Amino acid sequence: MPEIRAAVDVRSVPAVKQLVVECTLKSSPESVFDAFTEPDKLTKWWWPIGFTCPAAEVDLRVGGKFRLEMEWPGSIPAEAQFSHYMSGEYYEIDRPRRLVMSGRAVNDEQGELFATLIEVTFEACEGGTALTVRQAYFEPMPPAQAMAGAEQG
Repeated sequence: MPEIRAAVDVRSVPAVKQLVVECTLKSSPESVFDAFTEPDKLTKWWWPIGFTCPAAEVDLRVGGKFRLEMEWPGSIPAEAQFSHYMSGEYYEIDRPRRLVMSGRAVNDEQGELFATLIEVTFEACEGGTALTVRQAYFEPMPPAQAMAGAEQG
C-alpha cells in the first residue's frame, strides 16, 4: 500500500525552485483575472496543450478552495500517466490585480503528490494585460512532465 503524503505548508516551508512566467495578453485585467477564477473559463485552458480539464470547482474567497480535474491525452501511454487533480486554497484575492493561492497535485490513493505557492499579478498595459505568474516549488518536487507543463504555461 502506498504511503499517504501529508500536505506541505506552502506559506512557511522554504522553496526549492521558483518558476516565473511573464507575458502580455490582449485582454483586460478583469478578463484575465476571470480566466483564473471562473470554472467555465478554467476548463478551457488550465492544463498543458493536449490535456483537458473536464470539471472545475471554485469557491473564490480567502480561505476558499478550488479543484480542477485532469484528463491525459490518448497519445501518452498509460504507464507514463499519473493520476491526480489540482486543488488549492486562496490566500489573497485582489480583483483584478493580484491572486495568491496554493496549488496541490493530489492523488486519491497517495494524497498530495506535490505543492506550489502561486502568485499571479495582472497589470493593465498598452494593448491589454501584463501577466506575471510566480510558482514556488517545494519538496517533493513535481515529476518532469508536470514541470514541463507549468513552464509551457
